[in-house]
Amino acid sequence: MMHTVSHSIHPQETSPRSQGEQQWFPLSHVLLENVLTQREAPLDAVALHCLPPLEEEEALLLRFWHQGRPTLTNIVTTPLGRVGNMFLPIAISHADDDEQRQKLIQQACQAVAIARSCGARSVSLSTPLASVTHEGQLIQEYQVLRADDRPRLTTADATTSTAAVLTLEWILARVARDLRREQIVAVGSDPLASTFLRLLLVTLPHPASVILCSQPGQQAQIERLVRELRASGFEGEILLIDTLQEGESAPDAVYEATLLLGTGSFLERLNIDRIRAGTIVFRFSGPSPLVAEPLLARVRAHEDILVPLVDELTFPTAVQAHRGVEKGSMLDLLLQAEERWGGRTPYQIKSSLLAGLAVATLDVPSALGWVDTKTAQNHYLALRRAGARGIAPHLGVQDAPSACLMEFRARFRNRV
Repeated sequence: MMHTVSHSIHPQETSPRSQGEQQWFPLSHVLLENVLTQREAPLDAVALHCLPPLEEEEALLLRFWHQGRPTLTNIVTTPLGRVGNMFLPIAISHADDDEQRQKLIQQACQAVAIARSCGARSVSLSTPLASVTHEGQLIQEYQVLRADDRPRLTTADATTSTAAVLTLEWILARVARDLRREQIVAVGSDPLASTFLRLLLVTLPHPASVILCSQPGQQAQIERLVRELRASGFEGEILLIDTLQEGESAPDAVYEATLLLGTGSFLERLNIDRIRAGTIVFRFSGPSPLVAEPLLARVRAHEDILVPLVDELTFPTAVQAHRGVEKGSMLDLLLQAEERWGGRTPYQIKSSLLAGLAVATLDVPSALGWVDTKTAQNHYLALRRAGARGIAPHLGVQDAPSACLMEFRARFRNRV
């Protein structure tokens, strides 16, 4: 995990603008107040999240804790600048009707205005928040700040796709696999999978074949993706599977692939025992324990698949986190369970945190709405120049990537 810089923060602390009235800010808001009053250095970017799904008692307690305001939970110092993790006082599960979605959008606009006051030049949206706001476009439309005075909104799609491509490069080089012999399967209508595939074809050698799965009603997205893959010069086989009905298991053709792109609920439909030995299973986000545990159990038992979590990148300089949430508090435990603090080592960082920093400090375009291939490529080139690289796969209980990858290379370098 990230190296944490401990600071003693107490509810009794007051800000300069409230000392005369002897008021104090709740512990959850002291870090934000310190940035606003310049007791902390300004931020370059903010990563905006919703709370994870909560039980009713937890929700009541956290509403009291938040006092209806966005909460700055920590500040992460990276080679690209300072980024703050900010949470809205609403769970994403509450955004399933128009009234709640409107409330969420209003709170997101409030958070963007606060981020601007903290100095942030960009605000990145978590994947769930982007999903329920039409990839951030609803937030963009409802902002009350002048267009030339707003932080630039972005999703994490371009940066996460960059992380996936860099990790793919890193792993294939170490297991002596040729991408031109790989068979890739993905849910083609998934925005992350689509961006990854298009970025892959303009940066690396082309795979042998691509299997695109879709759900009913997504034919237009699949056809568009196929046109773009062909426009990138891809001449391999493209197999279309449109039978992924809700709740159905993955079709047989999926298990012929050697690279699986696990986005959304796709991994939940897989029979883990049927995955081909030697397969690399990319997890674009952490799946539920019902999926993660069987995957890692197979890694531990047979060491015949690799399961990289490809929403992280590695930098040559250590990352530091300054916490604004009381250690051991319920909010702290919830956030740790959501893996918001960063990677497994001090040199790894989540792509969701890097997304805003890339836009703010590397002069790359925002990735709002549908991400075009050129935008994704700009993020890839900029982050690579900044020293970012892929990460080793998760290996279950043990974590000795070099020995594991050497063994995997000996067994599966010529198996595909």
